[in-house]
Amino acid sequence: MKTDLKDKTGSRYAVLVDFGSTYTKMAVADRTEHRIVATAHFPSTVSTDASIALSECYDAAKKAIGSEEFHRAAKIASSSAAGGLRMAVTGLSRSLSIQAGRSAAFGAGAKILRTCSGLLSDEDIKELTNLPIEILLVTGGYDHGNRTTLLANCEKLAASSIHVPIVFAGNCDIAQDVRRMLTFAGKEFYIVPNILPAVGKVNSKPVEEIIRNLFLSRIVNMKGLDKVTGLLDEVVMPTPKAVLSACELLSLGPEGKGGLGELMIVDVGGATTDIHSCAEPRAYEGAKLLGAGNAYTQRTVEGDLGMRESSDTLLAEAGPFGKEIKAVIDRWHENHEALPETDLEAEVDHYLAKNAVRISARRHAGRIEPTVGSTIRYVQYGKDLTGVRTIIGTGGPLVFSGYGKELLAEVLRDPDREPEVLLPAEAGFLLDEDYIFFAAGLLREIDEEAAFDILCRSLRV
Repeated sequence: MKTDLKDKTGSRYAVLVDFGSTYTKMAVADRTEHRIVATAHFPSTVSTDASIALSECYDAAKKAIGSEEFHRAAKIASSSAAGGLRMAVTGLSRSLSIQAGRSAAFGAGAKILRTCSGLLSDEDIKELTNLPIEILLVTGGYDHGNRTTLLANCEKLAASSIHVPIVFAGNCDIAQDVRRMLTFAGKEFYIVPNILPAVGKVNSKPVEEIIRNLFLSRIVNMKGLDKVTGLLDEVVMPTPKAVLSACELLSLGPEGKGGLGELMIVDVGGATTDIHSCAEPRAYEGAKLLGAGNAYTQRTVEGDLGMRESSDTLLAEAGPFGKEIKAVIDRWHENHEALPETDLEAEVDHYLAKNAVRISARRHAGRIEPTVGSTIRYVQYGKDLTGVRTIIGTGGPLVFSGYGKELLAEVLRDPDREPEVLLPAEAGFLLDEDYIFFAAGLLREIDEEAAFDILCRSLRV
């Protein structure tokens, strides 16, 4: 895939497009000067004909670089249209296989609608059947470990009326049995290596790769992009995967060139608050790490912490505001694009944004619990982010509010009040004012150095 793109790009430019449910966005990257020379966005038309908004983006690109250079440029796209890539994850243990499966799904750019642990019930099967999921990930058991429950779950899935691709990433000992029962049931399925092959070992890459391939070969067409594939060189990944790829590049740097080191990205949106982190998986000093291991790059999505669609659940999690604000929340539910128009609405917006950052960061990070009567001081669940020294904000509430850095400070823990939370106590703050992460993640597919330099230039202190 990458070779074809490189062969095609005799031009110095790359046209980078993102198909969202609300807007189709475009950025033109100059690969020689390592800068963005044009950006544009137009209302998305994926529900009718995605080529309409794409043509508007292309017209803006031609105006910036000329028709001849545009014709030679690489044209690469990502998509989060129609609510993103919707998945469900089943496993045996919430602290092991479910955690590993969720991390892999988030890393591949998915939005998780349901998780089921242990033996699947009839109610679980009914809910999985009725949900608008597009991929079902089945995990559970170390290799040569638990067989019984996982086999029973696969038998129930085979007998169900679920008709979405099933990805099996569990105990290798039953892979052939699963292959046989799903084949006889006429299911579309994929067998990949166990995501948790042994204690403390996580193998998420095969799962992420098959999810990405399914997105490319099947899901793109289901989201109205089949009409534009001939106008693009590649639709390479879901938008969240592009952002996570850019996050990783910014942290590690291109080959032979250092990056910014361990970092976090906070993306506050109307529907969700997403946290991305890049940090070495490690045990906190004096702690024993329990549960599934963590990858260097990690993403979580909090669907109940959005500033508009889920403002009511965010408010419930944050606690009482102190004033009657039902009318404000009702207006924002009706109009997801609404901006604060009164002093009260501005106060509510700030309160919600602050709590979206604070709560989502603590859900993303690991924690420690003290032990009693043991040589081990603590047990640790999740990722140690205490060494992170750079926190980057993106998304409208952070970039355009005027108090983005104040909001990012909500990530930091107070060591005296929150000794159990594995977040940094201090860090530097940057803002992605140009909304460039998706474009840099796409550009990384063909030019890491240009993508890295563009990222660094887009961040503001």
